[in-house]
Amino acid sequence: MKFSSSTRIAKLLGLLLALCAASAAAHALPIGTISNVTTAPCGTNYFGGSKATCTTVTVTCPGVANVRAIYGYYAPEGTSLGVVAFVNGASDTTPGGANYLKQYLADGFAIEQIVFPTGWESTGEIPNLKYASCRLATLLSYLQNLNPKLPYAAQAGSSAAGGVSYALAWYGFAPQVVELSSGPVFSDIELGCEIPKPAHQLVLPTDGASWTDGLTYTQNTIQSMQSWTGNDTCAGDKTTSQTWDAAWKAMSIVSPGAQASFPTTVISGWVCNNAINNSAAQAYVWFSQLTSPWSLTAMTNCDGTENIDDATTPQGLTGLAAVTADVELNLHF
Repeated sequence: MKFSSSTRIAKLLGLLLALCAASAAAHALPIGTISNVTTAPCGTNYFGGSKATCTTVTVTCPGVANVRAIYGYYAPEGTSLGVVAFVNGASDTTPGGANYLKQYLADGFAIEQIVFPTGWESTGEIPNLKYASCRLATLLSYLQNLNPKLPYAAQAGSSAAGGVSYALAWYGFAPQVVELSSGPVFSDIELGCEIPKPAHQLVLPTDGASWTDGLTYTQNTIQSMQSWTGNDTCAGDKTTSQTWDAAWKAMSIVSPGAQASFPTTVISGWVCNNAINNSAAQAYVWFSQLTSPWSLTAMTNCDGTENIDDATTPQGLTGLAAVTADVELNLHF
């Protein structure tokens, strides 16, 4: 069955109002469940390749279709000091963290690579990123609870950084460390989608000089945002409606009812200062409203729009070295 545009908007806003009312009391949206846990050989793109064993699960969340997720877990030699989970910043449909895995393992940290083969962002007939993010939040919370005696970290970039931030702000995910590069990019979807375009955002990092960055989604992300939010006017060439501006705002990470204080979690962000896309501006929208401590580092000479690994901090460290050091310094109870 297909819904008309007006019917879809009415259903979307009704569901948003109901869940926001519930979250005002509970301070979080309802988490989902994990089922159908099975093991199988990992794919060749995972650390350890097809010789390693991965786990496949079904993730069930309120209001969205069930999805399949796969994760690989790799322990270091000797006693594990903590667990670092990776969600790929380029695409959550392939394993991430390739540049970091060997160093973490060598330094005594277990690693997890998380994949959603069909992506976690698309919900179906009534798209909504806030509800879709329940899938990643549910899996991360499940994996953290598998090893309750070990401190837990989540490392993600771009859209995955958005998913992790939703998990914190809306679903009660509470790891010891969060490392976000080039995101979260869903901080204020209204500002990213609305036409006329909003004014540029002044980004004020805690480490590095300030700069201005556009908030509007750029050409390489518009199609995805139109699909994930359910409206093909997002960042298009026509003035957007007030109804959809409100719907985009309500499905944003920063929207009424969101949690903004995370006193038990060390939250660090790393954003490119080249102003090529809106990842730094959207990231700052979220970081700047947090009421617990956070850090945001300006990265210079990024390779492309968002790759911070070989870029440099104001102190001259590569992103790869700086992020790894930050995790290893802070990942403890």
